[in-house]
Amino acid sequence: MKLLLLALLLPFASLAQLTPDFDDVWVPMRDGDSLQADVYIPASVTTGEVILIQTPYNKDFFAWSLPMGVGQNLDAQPFIFVIVDWRGFYGSNMADVTNVDRGEDGYDVCEWIKDQAWHADRIGTWGPSALGGVQYNTMVENHPNHTCAVPQVATGTQAYEAYFYGGVLEEARLYQLDALGYGLSPLILANVYDSPIWDIAETNNHFADDIQIPTLQIAGWYDHHVDEMMAFYKDSRSQAAAAVQDEQWLLVGPWVHGGTGAAYIGSSIQGELTYPDAEFKSDTMAWNFFEYYLLDSVNNWENTDKITYYDLGNGGWLTSNSDDIAITNNDVLYLNSNGRLTSNFGNGLTAFAADPSDASPTIGGATLSDQLDQGPYDQSALDARNDVITFSTEVLTEDIAITGRPSVDVFLAADQADCDVAIRLVDVYPDGTNMLITDGIQRMRFRGGDYTATGEEFMTPGEVYSANVKLPFSRYTWKAGHKIKIYLSANHDVRFNVNLQDGGTMYTTATGNIANIDIQHSATYPSKLNLPGNNPVLGVEVEEEQLLSIYPNPANDHLRLSNIEGLTNYEIIDVMGRKIESAQLSSNEISIAHLSEGRYIIQLLNSEGLKITKSFVKN
Repeated sequence: MKLLLLALLLPFASLAQLTPDFDDVWVPMRDGDSLQADVYIPASVTTGEVILIQTPYNKDFFAWSLPMGVGQNLDAQPFIFVIVDWRGFYGSNMADVTNVDRGEDGYDVCEWIKDQAWHADRIGTWGPSALGGVQYNTMVENHPNHTCAVPQVATGTQAYEAYFYGGVLEEARLYQLDALGYGLSPLILANVYDSPIWDIAETNNHFADDIQIPTLQIAGWYDHHVDEMMAFYKDSRSQAAAAVQDEQWLLVGPWVHGGTGAAYIGSSIQGELTYPDAEFKSDTMAWNFFEYYLLDSVNNWENTDKITYYDLGNGGWLTSNSDDIAITNNDVLYLNSNGRLTSNFGNGLTAFAADPSDASPTIGGATLSDQLDQGPYDQSALDARNDVITFSTEVLTEDIAITGRPSVDVFLAADQADCDVAIRLVDVYPDGTNMLITDGIQRMRFRGGDYTATGEEFMTPGEVYSANVKLPFSRYTWKAGHKIKIYLSANHDVRFNVNLQDGGTMYTTATGNIANIDIQHSATYPSKLNLPGNNPVLGVEVEEEQLLSIYPNPANDHLRLSNIEGLTNYEIIDVMGRKIESAQLSSNEISIAHLSEGRYIIQLLNSEGLKITKSFVKN
């Protein structure tokens, strides 16, 4: 988040800082402590309305640039800005932080503002991430002058799955929060199962029914909060005070969370993509919202559609007056042989090995870590890994649009008691770029959806199990000429904790076990991608070719293959993920007499690099 502020301030780095009208002023709290604040008043304003920002990231940064496009042009706009350091942080670091109630602190700041000679009568609040979450804390206290709020990439809820996606700790984000001074790791790692403690946290931090003022909630499709924000917004439309249920707005853009890297809410450059028509949209809408509620501006804000959201892939903005834009229908694509996604049931299985000591890496996405890139990035580097398998459609003949939460139903067998299933959904561009849209993960010991200690269900080697891997809410359009593709692996390092795959205690420093995993895709075990949409055509269907098969299996001296037309090369990989042999495929017979006894994977490739993966046992 400090980097987010630096990114916002970068254009003004060569300019002199603003001088607050009241610098490091002390704001008294009810317990006798005080918080430090800066107050910026436009030259033409004698008494005015306030935009309050409460931050744990140093109020002094705002001297370089005020938000919403104000920059250093304080006198060219009508609002008074009050920036306050949180209790225990920066200028307020001497204030006692034991059992802190940030909502009460926010109320007391509002009470202080109310009594100042330069204040008229209204207070709006603004801010991203932690600066957004504290707005919900303040709303709970219902100060009479707190008029409206603009929380960004923040949600008024806390729950187990906000930290443990699919039962897997989002490890990189937790350690980034530690680095920012929150010190949450001991608490989170002491509660790695869902429990009454998490129930209490969720109950005490779900603020939808505490909202008694208008809000403009701003989200990003590449933010890790997007699922919680979509659900929270829907709740706010029915649970907020009756008088303001119809004054809750939502803006969702093609944005990351911010805080690491150059991208942030409202910027045009996000990851490896650029969205010129999304630049400053968050500033413009927030400004119109504040002018309407704080200044009584006749700007037609009241007729703004309730949800404004960006169409990734196609570009452009869409609107809705519903409380939920998710499409309830699912279009289905089945995982099939030869790495294909098709509209008909699959055949056979695809095998791979996952080594926790060499886990498949995180490449962009909804991350929050200075170790990782944020936003949409090309996933093509994963194609070279032996522990990642892929499934894709043929080239699309029509645009395919989705709105909601995609998911993948996976049937698998493994030779270990536990593993994870990580899914990355991508758009394959005509030039071969594999651009990430969204991703998710599911720990198999929690495949039943029960994340309590008693809900663990370990796997018996060789038996087939199913799991549903949910992906975050998204609006995306694959254009005609592109392909829909998923990457499937057993880990997602370092964003998510790497499963040791031994069925033992989670989050230890043990070495772990290599897992040999068979992804089943047949009429009996129909692994499939579920896309929330109403698309009559999902791709160009081709006639089913005869399935490639290998025999005998187990084998002694030779491995024979059938239906190898179009295949040019093969690779043999052992259970450690090491490439044992790589050669051209000159016939339908491969000698394996030189191999040691054990289980292997053979990958066969065609001239376009498409992999067909099979497993076999050498006797």
